[in-house]
Amino acid sequence: MSENAGRGEDRGRPAGQVDSGHSPAPYSGHAPYPSRPGYYYGPPPHGAYGYGSPQYGGLGGVNDAEESIIGDVTIGRMLRVCMQRWVTILVFVILGAIGAFFVFKIMPTIYEATSMLEMSIRPSRILATRSAIVDTDTSGTLEEVFNTRLARLRSRAMLEQVLARYHTDHPNSTVPEEELIAILSGNTRISLQRRSRLVAVSVRSANAQLAADMANAYALTAETFTQEENKAVSEEAVAWLRTTVEMQRRKLAQADQAILDFKVSAMIDSFEKDKEEIGVTRASVNVDMTELSLQISKAEEMLRTLQKIQDMPDRFGSLPDNTPRAVEIAQTYQKLQDQIAEKNAMLARYTAKHPDVLVKEKEVDVYRAQFADVVKRACETAQANLDLLQNQMGPLKIKHQELIDTYRDLQVKTDAAVIRLHQLQRDLDVNEQSYQALLNRMEEARLAHDENMCTVKVGETSTIPRSPVSPQPMLIFPAGPALGLLIGVLFVLMIDHLEDKITNIADIEQRLRMKVLCVLPHVQKKKREAMALMMAEDKFSHFSESFASLRSLLDSPRYREHTKVMLVVSTQPSEGKTITATNLALSYAGSGLRTLLVDFDMRRPRQARIFKKTRDAYNSLAHTLAQNDPALFETLPVPSGFTNLDLVVSRASSEVSPANLMGTGIVAQFVEWARQHYDRVIIDSPPFGIVSDAVVLATVADSVILMCCPDRTHYGPIKHAIRHLTEVGARVIGVLVNDV
Repeated sequence: MSENAGRGEDRGRPAGQVDSGHSPAPYSGHAPYPSRPGYYYGPPPHGAYGYGSPQYGGLGGVNDAEESIIGDVTIGRMLRVCMQRWVTILVFVILGAIGAFFVFKIMPTIYEATSMLEMSIRPSRILATRSAIVDTDTSGTLEEVFNTRLARLRSRAMLEQVLARYHTDHPNSTVPEEELIAILSGNTRISLQRRSRLVAVSVRSANAQLAADMANAYALTAETFTQEENKAVSEEAVAWLRTTVEMQRRKLAQADQAILDFKVSAMIDSFEKDKEEIGVTRASVNVDMTELSLQISKAEEMLRTLQKIQDMPDRFGSLPDNTPRAVEIAQTYQKLQDQIAEKNAMLARYTAKHPDVLVKEKEVDVYRAQFADVVKRACETAQANLDLLQNQMGPLKIKHQELIDTYRDLQVKTDAAVIRLHQLQRDLDVNEQSYQALLNRMEEARLAHDENMCTVKVGETSTIPRSPVSPQPMLIFPAGPALGLLIGVLFVLMIDHLEDKITNIADIEQRLRMKVLCVLPHVQKKKREAMALMMAEDKFSHFSESFASLRSLLDSPRYREHTKVMLVVSTQPSEGKTITATNLALSYAGSGLRTLLVDFDMRRPRQARIFKKTRDAYNSLAHTLAQNDPALFETLPVPSGFTNLDLVVSRASSEVSPANLMGTGIVAQFVEWARQHYDRVIIDSPPFGIVSDAVVLATVADSVILMCCPDRTHYGPIKHAIRHLTEVGARVIGVLVNDV
């Protein structure tokens, strides 16, 4: 079982007492029966109460939000309040009608005259070019343009010209200047007609003739005012363009001079001539280097050929004519070949060891040595020629590199100068284009000097109005009673809310967020004692049937575990608390359950009178509890005269203080004793708020039933009762509505 359940068990017995037989239903966790009860909503949020259930005032169930001064406005409540207080509403309606009549009588008669203006934002054009006059009205939407023009027509300068025009047209007028200024500043309205270019100038005055004259003066002045304004704007635009053209001309001259000065200082032509000369020189050097390279290649090839035939004469072939010692080499080689041929001829006749062959062999060696010596001298000559050619190539390469470096430097200088010249040329082109454009704009401005950029023409002049526009009886007379009706309804709603009474079931369910367990019907011409016993004496009445249905509801699985010990409490006397407790006890007793009805209202006990018990027929509950002896509990129950119903009654006494009794643990012990000996225990308690007894009893009972009488129970006390009871841990299962 959860921690909350443990606390629920302990609240019904004194501290330290262990109950082995009674286990009240848990406040949280799973109920003892299969499904969770419908009224269980889990633990309440922080700062809330009522076990998280709106029926117990949880989750804001006691509606703590600030309400308006007229309370909740619903159709049902409005109909109920209006039906109850229709006389008050009727008085307000009559007062509204009377007020409308007085307003109609005291309001001054006002006439309104209207003149029409036609506005155009399309200026006339002589040239099909862009306008040269700078005007803020030539951009934006039509609405923006028209609104700007309307603002200018409302300017102070415009009003001064209207006054001057009126005095010019009506020199004999006796209207004071202050009145004319008041009409123009407060009673003149300029409005743009929707989906048109028409502007209505409306002037209101108590004098119909004056209203018409002022409207016409305003319209005529608007036409001339716009013309003069357009001319002034045109003159200003031409003057600005003339100044701008002169500034642009000076910029153009400066750009020309900058190009000239740069060409003189940069010497681009001199750079180009130097580049041409260097180019010619580079070409000549390239030709010389090419020829010299060919000669070096030939010399290197000749040197390699001579080196090969020096060691291997057999590889000798023909040599170029320019080969050094070519004739000598050829002769020596021919002699060598002749000796070799003779040797070979002798070898054909003799052997290699023959003396003649050996002599010839030596001659061949001599000629071979001569051939090698001649070729060697030729190689030395070829090497000398090659060295000479290479020495000639060195200076040419140095000169060629110098020419390349010089040409590159000249090219860089030339490119930089050309780029700068192009920049200056572009600046010159831009300045020239701007200058030409400004010249064209200035020419257009001269042509448009006398043209109206925005025209305002008088479309229709005003006539003297025949009927006034104020006061309007068709508006005032219906508005007075309607306003009175509205104020009357709000007033009766406020009065109803300030009375702070619960009037119907909707107030309980919506404002208190509490469940209505049962509705007891109104019983006429019955004494309290008789009504308390109606469940036994008149079983088939509507009143008795209501208690039977209440008992069935409390015996349902939803409430069964929380209705063994029930406390019936009200917020004030005479709400039917005692009658309800008695009839509920009789209903349980009639169903066969042993029931105990306890009268804990020890200051004003009523149960002894209802069941006609004399003072010597019972032991007083208050006096018995004052002895603080649980063994005396057995002496308290007395028969009620009805089957299965016992009573515990009390009598008022100045000797015993109920408040002191409630502060001890004897009350909890008594309730626990009753729980163990009876199937149902019904407690009749004193009203909540008057004394603190109900709070103590609520903590030891399984559940609490609140009494409510429509048009008698106040909302504030019952709201406080629900909050206080739930805060101390009581389980308020619902409200019983009485006397409906």
